[in-house]
Amino acid sequence: MSLKRECPLIPMGAVTGKPDRNMIAETLTALREVGVTQYLVYPRSGCELEYLSPEWFDTCRIFFEEGERLGFTSMWLYDEFNWPSGQCGGKIMRENPDYALHYLQVLEESDGSFTFRKGCNPARPDVLNVDAMRAFLRSTHERYAEHFSPLFGRLIKGFFTDEPSFLYVWHWESIPEERLRIACYPGLEEEYTALTGNQLQNDIACCLKTGCDPFWRPFVYQLLGNRFRDAFLRPVRDWCTAHNLFLTGHLMDESSTGNSLAASGRPLEIIDQFTLPGMDEIFTRQFNDNMEWLTFATVEHGIRRTGNGGLAELFALGPCDMSLARMKKTMRLAGMFGVDHYVLAVAQLDMRGNVEKCNYFNPYSRTQPWFRALKLLGEDAALSADIAGKPFHPEIQIRYPGVPRLLNDLLMQLVERQRSWSVINAEESGSAAFILRLEQEGITEERSGRTWRSVEVFLNDLEKRSPLRVYVTESDGSRARDIFLRNYADGSIEVVNLSRSPQERALLLHRNGQAIPFPLAFDGTASFGGWKIELDRPNLKRLDFENGLCRVVVRENLPAVTLALRDYGGRVELRLDGKPIEAKSVCTSLPQGFRELYRETLPFDLPAGEHRFEMAATTRDYLYLPCAFLTGEFADQGGGLARYAGDGAGLGNYIGKLSQQGEVDIPADATLLRLETDNLFSELFLDDESLGERAWAPFAWRIPERFAGRRVQLRLERYTSCGPMFGTRAFEPEVAGSDWGQTYAPQGGIPHPVAEPVFE
Repeated sequence: MSLKRECPLIPMGAVTGKPDRNMIAETLTALREVGVTQYLVYPRSGCELEYLSPEWFDTCRIFFEEGERLGFTSMWLYDEFNWPSGQCGGKIMRENPDYALHYLQVLEESDGSFTFRKGCNPARPDVLNVDAMRAFLRSTHERYAEHFSPLFGRLIKGFFTDEPSFLYVWHWESIPEERLRIACYPGLEEEYTALTGNQLQNDIACCLKTGCDPFWRPFVYQLLGNRFRDAFLRPVRDWCTAHNLFLTGHLMDESSTGNSLAASGRPLEIIDQFTLPGMDEIFTRQFNDNMEWLTFATVEHGIRRTGNGGLAELFALGPCDMSLARMKKTMRLAGMFGVDHYVLAVAQLDMRGNVEKCNYFNPYSRTQPWFRALKLLGEDAALSADIAGKPFHPEIQIRYPGVPRLLNDLLMQLVERQRSWSVINAEESGSAAFILRLEQEGITEERSGRTWRSVEVFLNDLEKRSPLRVYVTESDGSRARDIFLRNYADGSIEVVNLSRSPQERALLLHRNGQAIPFPLAFDGTASFGGWKIELDRPNLKRLDFENGLCRVVVRENLPAVTLALRDYGGRVELRLDGKPIEAKSVCTSLPQGFRELYRETLPFDLPAGEHRFEMAATTRDYLYLPCAFLTGEFADQGGGLARYAGDGAGLGNYIGKLSQQGEVDIPADATLLRLETDNLFSELFLDDESLGERAWAPFAWRIPERFAGRRVQLRLERYTSCGPMFGTRAFEPEVAGSDWGQTYAPQGGIPHPVAEPVFE
């Protein structure tokens, strides 16, 4: 099952009172009139129907019938009454008290010794208990399937699970002598011993007595996380998948490392269990120093792993006079982390729930005089959803969790410095230029082994070693603070204002050597369109051999690549990862004059990983007649090969025509357009009309008056020389055997893969 593009707004429809068909039809009709096509049926405080009673299911049926009649494309089911998920409105614990969440409690005696007791919180479900969670599935999901399975995967798209966790060990009581309480399950202590060789109670007592860091905690979190995954998330996910439904929703307390570990044990592995990973940001934070960067990073990890997009529950804590600009900004931030479904919490049918949920209120219903503005909000949300699907290659990846005290500060400082980042777990290979581990002694970069004692020292060193290519400054040239910036593979850029100042900001975007002025309002966002750069032939990578061996790192699976092997001046025979290569086809990937001297393989897929190309016999590798080329639609990012993203990056060996296309706004007073073409023979088109060819400087074109003050389609066609195909490595003195080759070596590709227009 897949999700087609639709309005990404999903009202979280709190079913209050005992709504009849007229009430439901009026509500859904009003939503359709403002462009909404999705709806979440949400049993919540204020509902006067018995949860999961025949009357409840009859009401749900009306929602689905009216939704289908009105053209809703997706309806979603909430899997609980209120929250947290796993209790079936308390039924699970009432039917079997042993299905309540169990805990291990540590009490300090008057003599300083510790007593360990076990108990349970009768008000919360035990998501670590396999039998309890089977009962939950039978009592909720199976009941919905009995009534609505023909709609599963068609109108009903999935179940929303809300903050399941094993952190709910606390209930309202005060025990002065209590020092610790953690969730537990039968066998936890034995599994801890098998994992560590120690006794859990002894380790806890030792840490409490000495005041040392609780070294036992990561092991317990690991075990609790595994149990949570196996008892709850996997069974629910597998049930949903078997019924052609998505599992979505969100975890509890992802905002800081300590909280997230305590709530989910292994947050990244847990979020990966969702088939439509989700998050919540119901506080609607606005500023860098309180933003839930780790929450965004966690859901982005799941989205990247599952590939289905993501979901965010937003806005529930209000205030009820929140501006539409602030809503737009929050959805844009979520979109920048891959989220393309936006749950509007809470869209009550009426306000009965305010009696029980009395401390917060922010309705998405006809109660709001601005209700018809949902149409505009939905249109902008669609832009955020488009951004969510764009490829993004972070400069920095951080192992999560590492040392918890460093992570939130590091993320906040990376945002402040306009650096791009994501988090990865301990098992992932990582693809960024910098892979960081957070350790007791500081920050360690895995590839170089370098260590920095603090976030500040690391970032200052990074500024020297890796200057930003894209960044925003104030009008005086100083680096802009309090913004969040992301630069996507297609060259598009998104900027969100995180400043507390209500004044509009006059900023400059710097990219490709140009400074582009733009305004940024309070709660504002700015978008800069990307360029699409098409190639007229496959990219090339010369295989540089040393002692008959060439290693090539592939960062992601590459489909339909070929190898071109020289068939003149010594026939080249190669092995790829130990297997002989058959190259019997006429060569078509190389330019005329070369293709006649090479033979080519049939297209094949090259999987991610390191590959070894070995000479079967010693053959001379001439500077201008290389032994072999790898060809295909890939980019060479220095650290490895990846699929070409259409952004012009990674074309160091490309020869041929580059066609750069995109929309530009031509200033009304502009008469001349200049481009940095890297001195390549070029032709410029505006709205498919050629403005002429240029073969040398100045690369400037007169703008016809009819284009002034208009948005036009710009296309720049540039033609390289044949030089880049030879690479640069073979010309280096230690390879060529002299510095003569270095003198006449190619320059190494295209310095400006994107040519940013300058108007005069």
